[in-house]
Amino acid sequence: MLHSSVFRTGLALAALTCAGLAQAVPLNVGYDNFTYSGTVTRYATLADAQNQANATGGPYTIQTATNNSPLPARATRSNARDGNLSVTSAAPAAYGSDVTYLSTAWYFTTFPANGDGWGNPNNSNNGFIQYYLMSSAPTVNGGWQPGYTQFRLTVSGGNGDSSNAARFWPVPNPDGPANISGGTYVEFNLNLTANFASPATLNGATGWYETTAMPSSVTGTVSGIFQNDQANDTQYNGFYRFSYTLAGPGSWAADNAATWDDGGTRVAPASLWAAPAAVVPTSVAPVPSLGTWALLGLSLALGLMAAMRQGARARPARLR
Repeated sequence: MLHSSVFRTGLALAALTCAGLAQAVPLNVGYDNFTYSGTVTRYATLADAQNQANATGGPYTIQTATNNSPLPARATRSNARDGNLSVTSAAPAAYGSDVTYLSTAWYFTTFPANGDGWGNPNNSNNGFIQYYLMSSAPTVNGGWQPGYTQFRLTVSGGNGDSSNAARFWPVPNPDGPANISGGTYVEFNLNLTANFASPATLNGATGWYETTAMPSSVTGTVSGIFQNDQANDTQYNGFYRFSYTLAGPGSWAADNAATWDDGGTRVAPASLWAAPAAVVPTSVAPVPSLGTWALLGLSLALGLMAAMRQGARARPARLR
């Protein structure tokens, strides 16, 4: 198991959408009770990775990982890793600063006295991912769908290396030190849909619709190309094309009642989804002299006042 230094920061994301003019799409997601699974293929050049030609290794599939120290042994969910997603965009201040963060949920532990990540079988280079972006924001879209029982989120954009935090599994290495997994994301794409048993409710202080319930189902994908260009062990340099499937709710952390230390408070896997009112297409009555036409409403309402609590809690990021 790797012992990692950590930092905490408000996690969010600044985003653009196209409707003639660039707009920030307001939303907030904080969720770390899901898993990801899939494959990675390694290439020598970016062109080969983009064209999926002349692979130098793989495809490698994420396999179940076991942590044998300390005993008893603990295993990840079958052929999967726990995930963490924190996204905030154009939100009231209480939700945190704009940033995007997708990572392995390595920080949960069943041994709180020993620190975050202790004994967690996800706390390893094996299958690890970390995308962290505070500036040069990716493109984001989504929010509540009509009825407020479905939330959609899409993110696309490269780099993911704010604070030198970008990390990715240096296949085929099953473990090793974190400093051999550094680099940048040339391409990154996330698409997620979360469904809920009950509708989100209006927060009168912010004007946003929110729920802290665990989704009844989460489906999606995350894919891209990561360039490993670290200088600590250059044999792992190259381009890693990955294609993962997201699934939830459920995780090793939830299965084992694991928690992490948020400034002295033990925190279990959590869920928060918030956004302004759903965008509903609006039809315009036909004008006889001009024929029938429709005007779609394209703008999202911005939140009014910030609720006096933080939305997406900061999770520790694994840097080295």
